[in-house]
Amino acid sequence: MRWSRIVICALLLSCIATAAEARPKKGFNTGPYLAFEFGISHNNFDVNQRLDEKVGTFVEPTIGFLFGWNIYDWFAAELSGRYSTSEKGDRREHIAMVHINTKFFLITDALTDFQTLRILPFGQIGAAINFAVLPGDPASTTDNQPKTFAYGPSVGAGVMFLFKKYVYLGLKAQGDLLFYDDIHQEITSGGATTSDVLIYKGGFVPQFSAMGIFGVHF
Repeated sequence: MRWSRIVICALLLSCIATAAEARPKKGFNTGPYLAFEFGISHNNFDVNQRLDEKVGTFVEPTIGFLFGWNIYDWFAAELSGRYSTSEKGDRREHIAMVHINTKFFLITDALTDFQTLRILPFGQIGAAINFAVLPGDPASTTDNQPKTFAYGPSVGAGVMFLFKKYVYLGLKAQGDLLFYDDIHQEITSGGATTSDVLIYKGGFVPQFSAMGIFGVHF
């Protein structure tokens, strides 16, 4: 009976020690990371107002890279760049996006108490810049590829998985609250030419994206 109690106590102590080793030490999530992003984005600033036609598709495939640095386990600064494009007929648009974010991670024992895996939910806030080259109006007598620029705040949330210390995987959803300028063009229709016709309407236009992340955390 006495030996059985000793064995039980030894097993309990062994389990406690194993669990303690599984919990990450302070600083486990600090340092730089580099990752590839892939997913889809919904851009709705590309509607030709004269023709009442969206020149791009409803969602565009999006790729990009991001570089970040976890200053603390729970806090990181991040810079990302993305590109998306779509085509309807022979009309193609190009969209480049830059994001500067701060990320806040939720660190809990329940989500990090594993031998090889750390689950890290996060929220982020920052700034977004959008550059786009859009198809000109078919009846335009001026620039056939007008360009636009937008900026505004960005918010998002997701979850990262740190696997075997270095492999970095994740999912996130993001919304960019952007402000665009109007695009006007000179239009020739029915033999008459009209200047300063509104083609793409600016103002506040939110954009949304859903991305997967694959990279390395150093």
